[in-house]
Parts: sequence; C-alpha cells; structure tokens
Amino acid sequence: MREELPFSEKVLQTLHNLCATAPDLARKSEELSQVFQIDIREIENILENYRAEGFVESFADNEGKKRYYLNGRGIIKVCSLFT
Repeated sequence: MREELPFSEKVLQTLHNLCATAPDLARKSEELSQVFQIDIREIENILENYRAEGFVESFADNEGKKRYYLNGRGIIKVCSLFT
C-alpha cells in the first residue's frame, strides 16, 4: 500500500490537477491557500522552494499577484508520484 504523499507534493499534484501547466493557466498562491485552507505564506514557501529546484515557474500578473505553474520537469515529477 502506498504511503500518503508529503504535503509539499500534494501542492504540486494540485497544480497539476488544476491544469496549471503553462503561463496562461498559472494559478495564484491565494487559490492554493484556499484549496488547502492554510496560510498563504506556507504555500508560497513551498512553491518558491519548488521554483528554486526547477519544477515550478512563477511571474507577477497585471494585478501584481504572483502566479505559479508546473514546467516540464514539474509535470514529470508529478507523474512520477503515481508510479
């Protein structure tokens, strides 16, 4: 039986489930914070760590809100969670 995923990997999986796989599909950290009902700073820390590791890309939208999406490496990482 498979162990439960660490929370940080659940965040990546959720980006994938929300189809956040390109800049035009990127999601705000606020959205993920609401999905998980946790502090936005925790989500942003996780996403920034994945950005530094090369799995997630980010940018500021026209409202100045930071948006995140999985890049190719991030998609592969999420897919590897299922094997």
